[in-house]
Amino acid sequence: ADTRREVSIDEAYLDATDRTSWAVAGGGGGSPSDGGDGDDGDDSTDPPPSGAAGPAEARTLAEGYARHVKDRIEREAGVPASVGVAPNMSAAKVASDADKPDGLVVVPPGSVAEFLAPLPTADIHGVGPVTEGTLAELGIETAGDLAAADRDRLAAELGERGPELSRRAAGDDDREVTPTGLPKSLSRESALPTTADEPTKRETVSALAADVARRARERGCLYRTIGIKAVEPPFDVNTRARSLPGPVDDPDLVEEVALDLLGEFDETRVRKLGVRVSKLDFAETDQATLGGFEPGDGPGDGSDGAADRPRGSVGRTAGTDGDGGKLTDWVDGEPTADGDATGNEAERRTGDGQASLGDWS
Repeated sequence: ADTRREVSIDEAYLDATDRTSWAVAGGGGGSPSDGGDGDDGDDSTDPPPSGAAGPAEARTLAEGYARHVKDRIEREAGVPASVGVAPNMSAAKVASDADKPDGLVVVPPGSVAEFLAPLPTADIHGVGPVTEGTLAELGIETAGDLAAADRDRLAAELGERGPELSRRAAGDDDREVTPTGLPKSLSRESALPTTADEPTKRETVSALAADVARRARERGCLYRTIGIKAVEPPFDVNTRARSLPGPVDDPDLVEEVALDLLGEFDETRVRKLGVRVSKLDFAETDQATLGGFEPGDGPGDGSDGAADRPRGSVGRTAGTDGDGGKLTDWVDGEPTADGDATGNEAERRTGDGQASLGDWS
């Protein structure tokens, strides 16, 4: 089924990857990933031209599906709708804004960067008035300028979000459409004085792992992937993750996997560390047993059976930040002294309802 994320009363994202494709209408080839060339083996028949605005030349199945959605909105709600079709969220958002109030803009794979390049930086998702001004001071006026900008310089001026904005301007956005109200991951990070001290790093990651696992249990969700984030000075971000054979609720396993992944950075100087669990499962699902893990991927025979405990069972662990560094919660806000998150999540959301660039995505 399609995945839908409602952003507001009159805006939503729809992931139709499983419903349609970029194949040319009338039998052309192609796939959602490669865009296809529409060649069905009959060189004597030209592909039907696109009837949408944007860079698309041939009419694709994705365009037909989008037109069906657009017509249905007008038929059932009685209002026109502008629809943008693209391989990723940020490009689809820009496309939907390009021909309001009643347009259809299609941006096939391979043409996203060219479509975005002449647009002002303010059109790129995540660029607000302040960031737009900072970019202008750097001589960056268009999305093409931003895509080609030196990302180390952007990191120095804007922090970690600078390179991410550059990637989006280049057409690179791997965020998934997630249903409203259900996070796709839970994560915590701790800023600390730049250090290569192994005990300090391990203590910090252990505390973060315990807090993330506690919050996952309190929310009643299982997770299939455990990952870490290590930021080297000034803003070099490294992420590592390990997928599990099935969904689990196992705080000990989160800590063990996180520390194992941290081993790659034993001698590395870091200024920030983070732990994340992702591919969350909020449904009533049987947990994977520890027997499903490969040697070295889990607690093995020494497990205390944590993976067999039902979700929501007692096991609260107080969250700390290890060495006293600032602890940031990407999902629920700044933590209080006892590790619980507070704050207004909506204030840290961007205009499209997705997690902000401060989130680990």
